[in-house]
Amino acid sequence: MTQTPSSRDIEAFNVVAVELSFRRAAERLAMDQSALSRRIRQLEENLGYQLIRRTTREVSLTAAGEIFHERTRLLGSEIDAAVHAARIAAEGKRGQLRIGYMSFAAIEWMPRVVREFTERYPDIDLELKYIRTQGQKIELARNNIDLGFMLGPLHHPQYEVLELSSDPLVAILPIGHRLSTRPDVTLGDLARYPMVLGSIAEWDFFRQFVLDAFAQAGQHVQIKYEASNAMGILGLVSEGLGVSVYADSITRFQPRTIMTKPISDCAAQVQTLLVWNRAYKNPALMNFVAVARELARRPQA
Repeated sequence: MTQTPSSRDIEAFNVVAVELSFRRAAERLAMDQSALSRRIRQLEENLGYQLIRRTTREVSLTAAGEIFHERTRLLGSEIDAAVHAARIAAEGKRGQLRIGYMSFAAIEWMPRVVREFTERYPDIDLELKYIRTQGQKIELARNNIDLGFMLGPLHHPQYEVLELSSDPLVAILPIGHRLSTRPDVTLGDLARYPMVLGSIAEWDFFRQFVLDAFAQAGQHVQIKYEASNAMGILGLVSEGLGVSVYADSITRFQPRTIMTKPISDCAAQVQTLLVWNRAYKNPALMNFVAVARELARRPQA
């Protein structure tokens, strides 16, 4: 029964096929000439046919040897290429990452980390998916995404968490609102006005976070309008249809049609987290986490 030759045997044969000299081939391979000759004979015995003609004057290839050489001469370089490609993947420099993000991360942290990561690891394909915070937890558990930019706090043994930032809540008011002249406002001040909040379907985590802050202060919120995204919330507020509450990070991007005010009696901090499942870590994922951790340590401009 024909035995599959080893890559070392094929390499030895191809050097002989190129040099057509056992002496020169042995020198290239840094091995004894008689050992090389025995290796080629063993290869031929394993295959069941002759590859090389040997005479006292010359070495030549048989018809089978010519075909064998033609088909296998690139095998060594292909193996080297495969080893190199696999090493790059093992180092997390090639592959794909599926990343979830919510509205708060969309305006700052997600694009910031993605830009830095793609500059360092251009061969990693990033698939970005907008998913609310609670949905990201489900998708991480199902291994449908690799990482998620979500709101916190979060404490769960299934997930590892990197805190990117922690922001106080601020009031969002239309320009010219009665509260606009004050240096800060209270939760009680805001509770006297119609409120614009994110819809339950899209803003479940943050909406409950805000309602809990009011409830702890003994205040009841009058929800007048709901919006599915941040632009909708800001647009409704800017038209004077209500007030709202958002993370302080909005102050770096707020439109000119609204203003923000500190909430003096609210100690709640909303966290932006990068979260991944402990069970599905890989080198590319950990490289992404390392980039995010480095950026989180840098002072923001």
